[in-house]
Amino acid sequence: MVTEIQAAPSTEEVDNPTTPALSIEEDRDQCVVLRDIGWKGYTTLLKVRGERSIPRMVYLDGSLLLLSPSYFHERLKELLGCFIMTLVAELEIPCVMAGSTTFRRRAKRGGVEGDQTYYLANLDRIRGKKKISVKVDPPPDLAIEVVVSHDADDAVEVYRRFQVPEVWICDENQLTILVLQPDGQYVPSERSHAFGFLTASETYSWVSRSQDSSDTAWIIDLRRWIAEVLAPRYQEQKKRAASATD
Repeated sequence: MVTEIQAAPSTEEVDNPTTPALSIEEDRDQCVVLRDIGWKGYTTLLKVRGERSIPRMVYLDGSLLLLSPSYFHERLKELLGCFIMTLVAELEIPCVMAGSTTFRRRAKRGGVEGDQTYYLANLDRIRGKKKISVKVDPPPDLAIEVVVSHDADDAVEVYRRFQVPEVWICDENQLTILVLQPDGQYVPSERSHAFGFLTASETYSWVSRSQDSSDTAWIIDLRRWIAEVLAPRYQEQKKRAASATD
């Protein structure tokens, strides 16, 4: 459910933000969109929220989405996160998790908090840091957006402005992989850029399969599949990369 509010950009309203009463739908995300919010208003609301993880916020050109995720949203988020961390652990791929870190930059007129974000190719540039600013630091190499009752258009545009190389958008029916092109635009791709040996359909099949068993059994099966199917592909990919540099 998405509720839209036209917000007056006065200091008083920014300092005392209000949220309208919403009708609760148990299996859907609860969303409020505030319009005409200046950068100061956005950063003030971030301070008001503090260290709490909810509501998640996406800011783009004066529009602010406030999102309280549903159980189904969190299930998809955790399953995708577990999928990736099992994958990188089994294949020993260096990775740093950035979770739902707030990435924001005034010059880009955008701010976003992914469901999951990861540093892969750029992890050496942020290793050991306790604070990341996309003004000086690289954006994450991979961001995941789970969509239940809203679209991801604003979040994707913020990622594009930050030049995030790859974005996964997952809903109840499919996983879409967006890969950044040299012209600065995203195009859908069946194959991951970060994990060139992995396809969107394979990933989503595992997320869907989790409904049929416990998460423990799911992870055990996933590890076996990675070892039997993905590991040979990964080794072949590394051989091709080595040959190309010789």
